Amino acid sequence: MTKTTAVAKNRMDTEGRENGKKNGKKNAKESPPVIQKEKQRMISIPPVEQGELLITIKGDSPLLVNNKMNVAESIAEQYSGKGKSGYVKPGPVSDDERYAMAFYTMPSSKFPAPSPKGKYGIPASGLKKCADKAIRTTGINDNTTIGVISRSFRVMADEAGLCKLKFSRLTRDVRPVNIGSGQKTVPQMRHRPMFHDWSVDLRIRYNTKVITDEQIVNLLMHAGLYIGWGELRAEKKQGECGGFMVATSQKN
Repeated sequence: MTKTTAVAKNRMDTEGRENGKKNGKKNAKESPPVIQKEKQRMISIPPVEQGELLITIKGDSPLLVNNKMNVAESIAEQYSGKGKSGYVKPGPVSDDERYAMAFYTMPSSKFPAPSPKGKYGIPASGLKKCADKAIRTTGINDNTTIGVISRSFRVMADEAGLCKLKFSRLTRDVRPVNIGSGQKTVPQMRHRPMFHDWSVDLRIRYNTKVITDEQIVNLLMHAGLYIGWGELRAEKKQGECGGFMVATSQKN
């Protein structure tokens, strides 16, 4: 083999290797991407495990009630937009009318407030809030745990969002209160119903996977002792009224 022939052969081999590399890269670019199929993950939702508990709470102090919904409705009427500036000056309201407005009267009541024969109640949502606020009084401070406990039970209403209130005696409580805040407070005599020897039968539905019937009873005991319901309750650092205890409990 001559020197010229050897040089030409080496040049052809080099070009062949370079062309092979280019063709390899080109084929690699043109090859379709490999799609990996994700495995389908099955979601399992367990069945509902629900219990129902019948609890009677009995007041160990008088229950002072003030239906603030009626107050809110009267304020809304003042700003109904009928006046020139959207404000309507309220007409005179007597103390008797204010006293009658302070009741939570059930729709099925045959006697209007403030008759002692009337059928009255307290909001189921208020009793639920009372129990929720009592969770921290048990020593539980973790917000996640508090949220789980709060969502694990419900207080069922008897009628129109109210739980029926039983009582032996009804009196009219009259005492001064300060309306407003800061230096702009105005003293006013407030007339509110006070129920004596009162009790409420509660129907509570709960998630048996999260909380037990015994724990619900314990929570309500804390609620009655440290929180209370209504005006002048223990939560407001007064504690004169609204305290209660669990009298009876049974599974439904």
